[in-house]
Amino acid sequence: MALVRQLVPDDAEALRMLRLEALESHPEAFGSSHAEESARSVDAFAAWTTGGFIAGGFVDNQLDAMAGLSIPRTAKQMHKGMLWGVYVRECRRGSGLAEAVMDVVLEHAGTRVEQVHLSVAAANERAINLYRRLGFQPYGTEPRALMVNGIYIDELLMVKFLSR
Repeated sequence: MALVRQLVPDDAEALRMLRLEALESHPEAFGSSHAEESARSVDAFAAWTTGGFIAGGFVDNQLDAMAGLSIPRTAKQMHKGMLWGVYVRECRRGSGLAEAVMDVVLEHAGTRVEQVHLSVAAANERAINLYRRLGFQPYGTEPRALMVNGIYIDELLMVKFLSR
């Protein structure tokens, strides 16, 4: 049985390990690199849990999925949130854990923002299908959004308007 909840500072080590796994397994899916993130301390990851909202999906007390939401602090942009760091361990893909984690993030977002934005590698059809099922709509493509190992990655930009 899966448990999904907001991550807290005590989850920092598990968060760090899952994040590093994500960056190593799928470097094309994230703006940060494994080298950059592996240099961060566990305390830095603990600070992430208090500085924003990160939901974690646990199976058998192991953190197997995560998704974060950041909200700009500028008055003109506080109506929108940005989804980041979505990752599900490969052994849990297709289990519904991604949807469960996203539901918690979107429920939290619904109390704070009017819309949620995300960017996803344009070739990542599985993730794009998940986001579409959750009500996200594409509104553009950023060409050459990332460069990973000398290869450009285009990103699809998506938004979900929340009823507030």
